[in-house]
Amino acid sequence: MTYDPVFALEEDEDRSTQVTQLQTQFQDSLNLNQTIHHSEHLAIPIPIPATTQRQRRRSSNRNTPQHRLGSSYEIELSDSYTKANSSLNIPSLSTIQSSSDLTAETVRPSAGPKASDFQPIIVLGEGSYGKVILVRENKTGKLYAMKKLKKASLIIQTKTIERTMTEKTILERVKHPNIVKLYYSFQDHERLYLILEYIQGGELFQHLQIEKFVSETDAAVHLSQIVLALQHLHSIGIIYRDLKPENCLLDTNGFLILTDFGLSKESLSEDDRCTSLIGTPEYMAPEILQDVPYDNAVDFWSLGCVMHDMLTGGPPFTGNSNKIIYDKITTKKLKLPFYLSLDAKDLIQRLLQKNPQKRLTNWETLQKHRFFRNVDWGKIASQDFIPPIVPIITDPILAENFDQEFTNKIITPLGSYDGQVIDGENPFKGFSYVDNSFKDIYG
Repeated sequence: MTYDPVFALEEDEDRSTQVTQLQTQFQDSLNLNQTIHHSEHLAIPIPIPATTQRQRRRSSNRNTPQHRLGSSYEIELSDSYTKANSSLNIPSLSTIQSSSDLTAETVRPSAGPKASDFQPIIVLGEGSYGKVILVRENKTGKLYAMKKLKKASLIIQTKTIERTMTEKTILERVKHPNIVKLYYSFQDHERLYLILEYIQGGELFQHLQIEKFVSETDAAVHLSQIVLALQHLHSIGIIYRDLKPENCLLDTNGFLILTDFGLSKESLSEDDRCTSLIGTPEYMAPEILQDVPYDNAVDFWSLGCVMHDMLTGGPPFTGNSNKIIYDKITTKKLKLPFYLSLDAKDLIQRLLQKNPQKRLTNWETLQKHRFFRNVDWGKIASQDFIPPIVPIITDPILAENFDQEFTNKIITPLGSYDGQVIDGENPFKGFSYVDNSFKDIYG
């Protein structure tokens, strides 16, 4: 039997025979070598066969080669999709003007950190604009995740420059236990550098690749942490806009951490709206694909997609091309598998309302939903609980919980332009940052 995330039994089929077959597949497909469990599986699990690989979901761009792996980059609809759906009147990203005042400056020597202050160890991730590398700080011996971005790739579009600066500003501004921490940021002739907290447990995506899906009990714990992180972002006027399992990391204890704010939007008041067509296709809300301004309701839609992903093995709307995915998101009726509980179905349906006005977008109502009836929100906030997945870490520098497609890549030397002045205009004014608790190191 081929797994289908929207599989539902017909009335004339033998339910007991189907369930027995599925349970047998489930036992054959489980691989528990990398994970410690602390809660029960679903009573009637619907597995993905071991031969089926969970696809890494990535944003695409017309100028980005499709074989390049990424995390969060702009979506630009293909000409064929735009022409075939002209009624949507979707704006081109190139027509959306930047609102930033990018004043020129030169990069001069400073007492702050430089690329040569860090020793590269292993690649953790890669995208169109750069890489994320595990590094060791020479002065302290501490491990960090260094996100290095190529300026030459970023300056092609003004919006890309703006979003890079926004990501740094948000990371500098936001302090929350479920959001990755920024310690340093700096630049040289060729690159920008973000020195981030090293989240050793890797992506939730990688654990779902092993587990295939999780129980509703475990999903409620994972989702509750995402809820608190998103609630905090919305409370300070930030829309995340790229929620997906690849951007949810697990720390050494299994606590969930949101990362990658390259597509986030800040400083929104209650009445402000966005128009940019960006995100990861399978997790994008319908209104992002339409010629209408949108607000933080798009994050609630993505939350519903991630919930569906955790419980069924994939997002609700998938396809072999972006065009097919967009068509399904905007026109197809949501189908849910029979084995989900009534509470799970109800919450997913409320979050995946195509009309944002009808979507569940109230945090208090969401937290009181029966799907979260066994969640102690106070303990989730204080991290006074045992997470469903506790990553096995034998040695932090091995990065064993990260995708081998990245960790097997060859490490290239870091920048060699430390301390030299850059002539001419520099659109990345104000990029440098040192967290207050680390200023004595580079004082």
